[in-house]
Amino acid sequence: MSALLLFLWGCAGSSDDSAAFTCDRDPPLTYANFGEGFMSTHCVGCHSVLVPTDLREGAPAGIDLNTYTDVIAWVDRIEARAGTTEAGMPPGGGPSEAERALLREWLYCSVYTDAEALSAEE
Repeated sequence: MSALLLFLWGCAGSSDDSAAFTCDRDPPLTYANFGEGFMSTHCVGCHSVLVPTDLREGAPAGIDLNTYTDVIAWVDRIEARAGTTEAGMPPGGGPSEAERALLREWLYCSVYTDAEALSAEE
């Protein structure tokens, strides 16, 4: 039973939170005006192709967030691991709840949309 509760708790951030966002921000959050800065500030210190494996603080090799293409590839994992304070990324803390709310908005209103469009083209 406790394993089930841990699983459900871990998935809490990936429920359909998209209903919480109207995606009518003007201008909308984009990689250029939000995502790139967020990733640079909170993620690429460990999740970067430029960081040697022994300096990645446990970040798996290959899970890099240097580009928007990288973000699209890892959007589900970004949401699950950084969407809330309880999710655990970055391990030293980092973004405020307000910043994490903006992250979730950007993921739902921009990144997931772009990921779906790319999948449809394949």
